[in-house]
Amino acid sequence: MPQEIKVKVSMHCQKCRKEVMKIVTKLPGVDQVSVDLQKEMLVVIGDVDPVCVATSLRKKQKVADIVSVGPYKKKDKDEKKPIHVPMIYWNTPCYDGYRYPVYGYPPTRESGSCNLM
Repeated sequence: MPQEIKVKVSMHCQKCRKEVMKIVTKLPGVDQVSVDLQKEMLVVIGDVDPVCVATSLRKKQKVADIVSVGPYKKKDKDEKKPIHVPMIYWNTPCYDGYRYPVYGYPPTRESGSCNLM
């Protein structure tokens, strides 16, 4: 069962972020890794021992503290998306002989021309 592990890691630049990503992705059982450089937070999702994650970071001279460990809950992104309804135009423009659109009622089946109000 995959779990979500949050680890606070000392990082101050993009190079540190890249090193942390490289160290953690080499561990067996890792499904997803995300790093927030501003908060100095590492989130690992997968079947990995949290102590193994912290010790592998500490071996590379990084200060790592485990913040939380818990079950991974998938987030449904479909619920947040707005539903788009296509627009239906009942009064489509008809064009007169001079390329100007004329808005009115749609033409009937019997007559092939525009019906103006």
